[in-house]
Amino acid sequence: MSATGKNTNAASTSSFVTALVVAGITVGVLTSVWLILHSKGTLKRVFQPRALLAPDAKKPAALPSGIGAYWKTILFQTPDTDLIVSNGPDAYFFLRFIKVFGLKMLLPYFLLSFVICIPASTVKPNQQLEGLNMLSFGNVPTTGQNRHIAHFICSLLLIAWTLYLVWGEYNHFVQIRQAWLTSPQHLALARTRTVAVTNVPESVNSSAGLKEIASIVARIDNSTPGSTVPSAQPRMSNATEGTAINPTNDAEGGVRQVWLTRKCKDIEKIWEERDKECTRLEGGANKLIKLANTNQAKGKTPEAKGQYDAERSSGDIVDRYVLAKKRPSWKQGPLGLFGKKQDLESSPLYIAERNAKLSDLRKTIDDLPQGNTAFIRFASQHEAHAFARLVAKTDKSNKLMKAGVEVVPEDVQWSNVSMSPYQRKIRKAISWALTIGLIIIWAIPVAFVGIVSNIDSMCQKASWLAWICSSGPVVKGIIKGVLPPVLLAVLFMLLPIILRIMVRFQGDVRKSDIELGLFSRFWLFQVIHGFLIVTVSSGLISALQNIGDTTSGLPTMLATNLPTASIFFLTFILTATFSSAAKTYSRAVPYVMYLLKGVLAGNTPRKVYMKTYKMDSFAWATVFPPICLLICISIVYSVIQPMMNLLALVAFCLLYAAYKYTLHWCADQPDASETGGMFYIKALRTVFVALYLEGICLAGLFFLSTDDQGKRAKSGLGCGAVMVAVIIGIALFQIYIDWFRFKKPYLYYVHSTSTHSKSLPIESKNGVTETTSNEEYDNAGPQYGNTSGYHAKAFDHPALWKKQPVIWLTNDQLSIGNHLSEKINEKNVEASTEFTSMDNKQKIQVERSPPDEAWYGGFTQ
Repeated sequence: MSATGKNTNAASTSSFVTALVVAGITVGVLTSVWLILHSKGTLKRVFQPRALLAPDAKKPAALPSGIGAYWKTILFQTPDTDLIVSNGPDAYFFLRFIKVFGLKMLLPYFLLSFVICIPASTVKPNQQLEGLNMLSFGNVPTTGQNRHIAHFICSLLLIAWTLYLVWGEYNHFVQIRQAWLTSPQHLALARTRTVAVTNVPESVNSSAGLKEIASIVARIDNSTPGSTVPSAQPRMSNATEGTAINPTNDAEGGVRQVWLTRKCKDIEKIWEERDKECTRLEGGANKLIKLANTNQAKGKTPEAKGQYDAERSSGDIVDRYVLAKKRPSWKQGPLGLFGKKQDLESSPLYIAERNAKLSDLRKTIDDLPQGNTAFIRFASQHEAHAFARLVAKTDKSNKLMKAGVEVVPEDVQWSNVSMSPYQRKIRKAISWALTIGLIIIWAIPVAFVGIVSNIDSMCQKASWLAWICSSGPVVKGIIKGVLPPVLLAVLFMLLPIILRIMVRFQGDVRKSDIELGLFSRFWLFQVIHGFLIVTVSSGLISALQNIGDTTSGLPTMLATNLPTASIFFLTFILTATFSSAAKTYSRAVPYVMYLLKGVLAGNTPRKVYMKTYKMDSFAWATVFPPICLLICISIVYSVIQPMMNLLALVAFCLLYAAYKYTLHWCADQPDASETGGMFYIKALRTVFVALYLEGICLAGLFFLSTDDQGKRAKSGLGCGAVMVAVIIGIALFQIYIDWFRFKKPYLYYVHSTSTHSKSLPIESKNGVTETTSNEEYDNAGPQYGNTSGYHAKAFDHPALWKKQPVIWLTNDQLSIGNHLSEKINEKNVEASTEFTSMDNKQKIQVERSPPDEAWYGGFTQ
């Protein structure tokens, strides 16, 4: 082994040690923060907000005070399935992904790789690699290539174990989703029997046309083997016994209500202008209230300074506390820097004008062009799911129609409801073209990160980088071990914002579908840039450091040096995962925000309400893919660098503890964005991607393995050939799962007969429960904070019916808020100071949600 090679290996280990020290210090400090603060009763809002803020039906019992009992309760005594009730299946399956593939999968990975692979790599004679690289695949000597059979056998065992877990998780997903869909508390919600239909042909784009299709679907469903609905079914708690409505015998076709959309861009523009100005007026008025009270407290009012002339005053009490020239004003354009100027006098007039325009335009709704999206509420969940499953099969002319179940108004992307199917196709092509372009452009900064992670090889070839190699182990360790993962994390923080815009552009009607699309694209970026580009730019440069001296040895160099790229990923897991987990469970950021609540709470009651009552929530489209990337890296390098398995196992133990604690006690996921676990199916498919990559990498390494005579090792050729067959087997297994065993109807819709685990905290029904209209309103589920979907205008565009948001002002001690509220109301703009107050330090306090929003005893999304 050359001195240069030894120096590179030592430097790689040094960068890992530096990252380990940084991660250890971070975890230690943040854990200490949690240990010191978590049991303080005054900080319950930070460490147990669900016990204070959730509606009664979602409040858990209080946590024990002792540290040991605390974590024992969280990790071992609290079932993961409790999350289904408190935060929904998406949260449950996210935590399960970490548990199954971060703990259950990695434990055998760790044990087998340490028992089988490490001895095969480290026993002398070997390639004399140093540090962590001595444990890697590339340390097997040319005279002992048969040792790679140990890596081969280990990889086969681990691949088989992973596929077994994937199979079990598909089955578990179906079981849990079916139980959730048919549980009594879920069946009480309007979403269970509401369907969104897009690309509706003009020939059936009417209430009568859609009801006719529903009747046809019912006949198809009833004639399908295994779809017969039992004649008597259990109902929700206060419903009477009976049979499900048969659409073919009902004049309404089993349809309770149909909402036809309208193209209303002009009305939508005025509606948006009105609501945005309401927000600006609310901010300006509350700013004036606070300024007046601050002047009074400091004795700096115009009256105190002798600048107040009662005779000249218009009778406005604000003149006593704030000079006219000091009153707030703003501009309506971006960032308040451009556009028409408004103030507290002109803004209510502007809003009133918009209210009047909306009122006039809403009288002509029937004259507006019709959109090609419709929403239908059925009498039962079974009918809704049957319609969504079979609608495209009713007629060849309807083949472009698509239907989605579990729809709520808050989940609708209203700006996309009126696109034609051809617009959607064109937009989708453009969206993907932009995404591919971004992937190509993004390769430049990500490749730079990979190069920095292997700076030793570069600075030995480029003289202008020589100062890095001579800067000492600490500086070089920080540049190699800490800087690249941090840069990579920053790059990936910017991506979701751009990608979400691209996915929304393609025309999906539901925000949850946009998020599912974002998952796919963000994962694509993660695996291409977070793994492939970094691997090539770091490992390949290492492998090619002597390419100028010899080209005949390129295959050997690749086989020997490519595994050293794993050092970057070891440092990545340390830097990104350990600190992220510790930051999550320590609640350090929420604690700092809590300390600064007086400064950061906001200057309006609405903002204070959100800061005071809103719990954490997670966007699964951006939270899931990084976890999938960590699983991918762990699988790919499980045999190539066994140390990855130990490090990843510890990392996922921390992540599991952090997310289980946070999701149970500190988070409240929005009901409207719940997909019932569909993110999990996408996550399971990323495991297949990881297995393909592992197979390709191992096959390449086996094929490139050479003996001491420079010839291809027979053992390597044999193992490589078998590995190619294994890759084909994995592909066939995935095809069977996705195309035959677990097709979309089986994963997505309710089935008439199914069995569910008795361990679930939700009681399963059969999904065909029928209710009367009155019962639907009575059982809307307000205790769960979900009543949307039952009122008559639920799926009409909000611009066509929604009231003006109340201008919510602070009820202060000087009565400035009440005064402004009266003035605004006089201009036919609704304003209120209900449920608010201001203390002696001019801090705003609220008792509950805004007066025009429902309140169920706690915050709900």
